[in-house]
Amino acid sequence: MARFQGIPSPFPAQPFARSPKLRFYENLLLWNQGVDQLVATLRRLEKMPFANKRALQYTQAEIEELRAGVNADFVEEIGEHERHDQGRFWKQRRAYETTMQDPDDVYFEVKEREEHRRKQGLPPRLGIVPHSALAEEQKRIEIGEQRKRQRSKQLPSSASKAKNRVWEKKP
Repeated sequence: MARFQGIPSPFPAQPFARSPKLRFYENLLLWNQGVDQLVATLRRLEKMPFANKRALQYTQAEIEELRAGVNADFVEEIGEHERHDQGRFWKQRRAYETTMQDPDDVYFEVKEREEHRRKQGLPPRLGIVPHSALAEEQKRIEIGEQRKRQRSKQLPSSASKAKNRVWEKKP
């Protein structure tokens, strides 16, 4: 006597260490395969001479609507998790890339970006200033600050002398 066992799952009965995400997608696949089998069965039944074709087509539409709703709900929910995972893994990958990156690579990236802007006809966003120009500018600033300090030291004494002269002339 033959026993009906159905179509066996293509997935192993004793799962090895798999992620919950993988199990979710496997089960969603099995759900959709089951619905496909059900719809295929209803289509075969439509071909029978005694079948009520309109009722079977209505049932197929109900089943497909149910499938679409279940898929949409699950995919929407898993989509949020996937976006969260995507962000988390992007941060991990970016942190690794940052550790592997040469600090001087930033100059090459700027050079490439400026070249791209030039090809587009856009003006450069920045220029590279030689170290000597920076040193000269820093020296100029320091000299200016020294002059200001010297003037501020001289002003109070000259200002007080001017006040004394004004008071001396009035009497």
